[in-house]
Amino acid sequence: MSELTGSVGGSERVPRVPMGTLVRIGVLLTLVVVVIGSLNFARYDWTGLPLNRAPMTATKDVSSRCVEHIGPYTTESGRVVAPVVVDEQQYMNLVELYRGVPREDLQLTCLYDPFTFRSGTSWIAHLLPFEEGLSLGITNTVMTLLGLWLVLLALRAQGLDARVVLAAGSVYAVSWNVFFFGTGVLVDSSVVAAIALCWWLLSTRRPWLVWPVLLLGYPLKETVGIVLPAMAVWAWVEHREGRRSTAAAAGPVIAAAVAFVVGVAAWRGILPAPDAAWPVKPNLQNTLHNIGDVVSLGSFAVGAGPFLVLGFLAYRREARRSGWVRAAVDPAVIGVLTALGICFWSAITVDLTPRLFWIGTPFAATLVARWFSEGRPREWIDGLKLPASLITSDR
Repeated sequence: MSELTGSVGGSERVPRVPMGTLVRIGVLLTLVVVVIGSLNFARYDWTGLPLNRAPMTATKDVSSRCVEHIGPYTTESGRVVAPVVVDEQQYMNLVELYRGVPREDLQLTCLYDPFTFRSGTSWIAHLLPFEEGLSLGITNTVMTLLGLWLVLLALRAQGLDARVVLAAGSVYAVSWNVFFFGTGVLVDSSVVAAIALCWWLLSTRRPWLVWPVLLLGYPLKETVGIVLPAMAVWAWVEHREGRRSTAAAAGPVIAAAVAFVVGVAAWRGILPAPDAAWPVKPNLQNTLHNIGDVVSLGSFAVGAGPFLVLGFLAYRREARRSGWVRAAVDPAVIGVLTALGICFWSAITVDLTPRLFWIGTPFAATLVARWFSEGRPREWIDGLKLPASLITSDR
């Protein structure tokens, strides 16, 4: 394993980025996220750009008593959000449900699994003194920024220098998912922040702090469980390289897995009960539509492509040194592959969207950083003239 894996599976590394420099990088990228995120903030759609291509109205026969009519949503303030997808409709209504609005007064026919079990972000949003769309937009923006800072902290903990952290952080900050979903009214920002927190904890070798995140993380979205395969490989690498005994490596993983299972069971009994389950089954018609939809393929390429291409180049470089299999036994690689597996499942059941790959980007950012750390990419970022006030010499 290359030393450039830092504290996520390579030799012990002392952070090379002074905290003051990291803060300056973080502030700069925060401003970038706020600016680009404003284009889709809280679905105000103030630019007039046709960013949302859902049909204005749609009807779905979910069950014998749940025929869902999806259409323009009117917020508490009278603002009309249109068009919307069922996810957006459900999450805005769940904010209102948590505020005490009776179910019969919600702008939907039924509440559905899995949306009710992903309503943690809606619960946070209901605490804010704003209409439901704005409250979700603010909550998601905060969570997106939290995820960004945790990714930067993880890269710092992995022993990467300031220019590499800035380069990889920039790829993360200007990504399609941050732009399109990071400030909207869906709920992926929160689970990405939770995954980034776990990645930072592993990067700083604090695995025993991961289990509380997984115990509490299910209401944000069940995909927080993507941490477990990456954590298992992290533990194996720690054991293989002699830094932990079998018990010390396996213990935190077992605790995290148990906490996640217990959390799933407990939260499903606490969160609002659904009226029916939204159909999520392999469907040949959906699959053929998704692989033939140029817009879906294009958005996935834009949203996931930069991470996948640069991540693969970093993996290939490491594979040439240590072998293809050994290079794949890496927590960052496994995190990305798990995210791709979830994207594949979505493509054959519901839709092909880069939004689902977002959960893999905290891991992918590490691979991107490794790519920038050597060879021509290293020479390129070293040749950039950056303000001395931004980057402190640390090489």
